[in-house]
Amino acid sequence: MALVRTYEASMAMVNKALRHHGLSAAGRQALAVLEGAGRPLSPTTISERLLVTTASVTSLLDTLERRGLVARLRDPDDRRKLLVSLTKEGHQIVDQFLPEVVALQTAVMAGLSQAERQRLLRSLADIREAVAAVDTDSVVAAAPRRKRPRRD
Repeated sequence: MALVRTYEASMAMVNKALRHHGLSAAGRQALAVLEGAGRPLSPTTISERLLVTTASVTSLLDTLERRGLVARLRDPDDRRKLLVSLTKEGHQIVDQFLPEVVALQTAVMAGLSQAERQRLLRSLADIREAVAAVDTDSVVAAAPRRKRPRRD
């Protein structure tokens, strides 16, 4: 739970600090995914990278497109498919908010020594590997049933 609370606190800080851009966290993440790819991506690829449903991405892309930050294009290799690319305005807003995100992350981590940061990164990598390795079905099946405490 401490990991989740830390994530929620950091996202709340970032959202508050970057609200002047008028973008949701999902909007910023989608634009950053497109910018990081360096090429147009399919809506499916964007949804996979954001870990959300394609329906959620469709709505998000509609909003970003209305704002002129992304454009939907026909895939030149398969005209039945669409690709999404950043517009000039999309690139400009990413260029504005990414340095702000880095500055916020740097400020948060400033209290940790280099060794502590390296330990934290190693621990987070270990946790990611452990999460990937868990056989959720067997763990859930073996979980003991909760006994409700008696309340008199």
